[in-house]
Amino acid sequence: MPSIKSILLMALCHITLLAAQPAAAQEKPLAIEEIDEDRTKRGIIPAPVAYYTPNTKFAFGATVIGYLKLRSKTDTSFTRLSIARFFTDFTTNRQTHQWLFWNIFTRDEKYFIRGEVRHRVYRDRFFGIGNETPDEAEEIFRYKYISARVAPLKNIGNRVFIGPEVQATNYYETELNPADGELQSQLLTGQIPGYRGGVNIGLGIAVINDNRNNTAFPSSGYYLEASAHRFSESFGGDFSYNNYNFIASKYWGLKPDNVFAVNAVVNLNNGDVPVQRLATAGGEQILRSYTRNRFLANNFAGVQAEYRFPLFWRLGMVAFAGAGDVFNEFSETSFSTLKYSVGTGFRLRVLPDEKLHSRLDIGFGQEGFAINVGIGEAF
Repeated sequence: MPSIKSILLMALCHITLLAAQPAAAQEKPLAIEEIDEDRTKRGIIPAPVAYYTPNTKFAFGATVIGYLKLRSKTDTSFTRLSIARFFTDFTTNRQTHQWLFWNIFTRDEKYFIRGEVRHRVYRDRFFGIGNETPDEAEEIFRYKYISARVAPLKNIGNRVFIGPEVQATNYYETELNPADGELQSQLLTGQIPGYRGGVNIGLGIAVINDNRNNTAFPSSGYYLEASAHRFSESFGGDFSYNNYNFIASKYWGLKPDNVFAVNAVVNLNNGDVPVQRLATAGGEQILRSYTRNRFLANNFAGVQAEYRFPLFWRLGMVAFAGAGDVFNEFSETSFSTLKYSVGTGFRLRVLPDEKLHSRLDIGFGQEGFAINVGIGEAF
């Protein structure tokens, strides 16, 4: 396993490469920008990408971010920031990833349209389901998938958006490979849904109340989201289950560019949930000291807090802490299995006017540490 020093240096490349782009000239945005004060503000931010995770090992690629703000038809105000991002990479673990996602406000924020299209050749790790999953049970499994998701949400007043959401994913070419060659695959012996791949199709509804003053770097307001989805064989899929998600975030601006934020996340599932869609403790958004899929179960609940502050130039830092856990039944929850995460992170403001950041987070917990990189804040 690479040393902590080498991992940190590789992860920092993500921010360093962004800062070195030709598009950056002195204190101008790291973007190719056009502004038509009568109609729109828009621009493009291209950047190389380099990072490291235990699942991917070293990865190299590129990203292009397009941003847009539309002017109102009735006054001089603009919508909040809309973003579309394309990302592609290749890892030393023979993985590839192509991902296009978008969060778009139409003029006067009458609609909010979010969605994604993704293709991935992935190498995942499976330790079992629940909290009693020792490291020795590690199993490597590979699969490919292509997915799409779209949700056109209508503003019904007071920044409340509501509408349908459609999701479709095809998991294919699954290969099972226990890390210990003398062991049998848990996925196979347990006949865990998704071990052979399959098609997953769901229909649902999402409700969002987005009262943030800035979608890229909120310093006041709140964000509330609730969604419910039904995945079913009757829709043409191979799995039947229900999924419910709840997100709540609140932001306080303490002084210029100093923000204290709190966040709560709940993910609930019941039915024949494919292993690829089980709730997980960890990742780049919450419990950032855990790698994705180290702990899996039907449900997850967690909370976190973060303090964000500037350093100099376009650089900033954050300090964060969180706690949460996975569980199949609420009766299984216990302080003895509760997972915590503390850490810090660096920020590079790639779009100063809109306060859009590239981020590098380093989280520490019971399982060690993890590094996450991305565009935009964790929540």
